[in-house]
Amino acid sequence: MNPIDVPLRWRDLDANGHVYHGTYLTLLDEARSRWLRSGLGLTCADSHLIARLEIDYVSELTADAESVAVDCAIEHLGNTSLRTAETMRTPDGTVVARSAAVVVFWDRETRKSAAPPAEDRARLESALAAQQGS
Repeated sequence: MNPIDVPLRWRDLDANGHVYHGTYLTLLDEARSRWLRSGLGLTCADSHLIARLEIDYVSELTADAESVAVDCAIEHLGNTSLRTAETMRTPDGTVVARSAAVVVFWDRETRKSAAPPAEDRARLESALAAQQGS
C-alpha cells in the first residue's frame, strides 16, 4: 500500500524549529485515519478509538521536510480491534518515528467496542493476507 502523505504546518514547530513531539501523534493519527478510510476503504473508519499507542522517536523532524509519509500496516487483527505498525519518513526517506496503535472499533449507540461490519472485516483480512504474502 502506498504511504499516506501528511503536510507539516507552521504550528507544528517548536521554538527550535523542530516538530513538537506531541505533534507526531497528530500526524500519525491523521495518516492512520486516512488509511482506514481511503487506503482500506472501511465503512466504519470513523467509528474507532485508540486504546493503546506506542511511539519511538527515531530522528529529528524539522520544517525543512515540509511533509511526512506514513506507512501503515496491520500487525494483528482481533474481533473488535486491530494493532497497527506505522513508520513515518521524511521525503528523503529518513525514518523519524515508528509507532504501534491498538485501534478499537466502536459502536456509537451502545458506546462499546463492536466487531466491524462483515465487508470491513473482509477488507481487513484481505489486507493482512496481502501483507503476509509479501
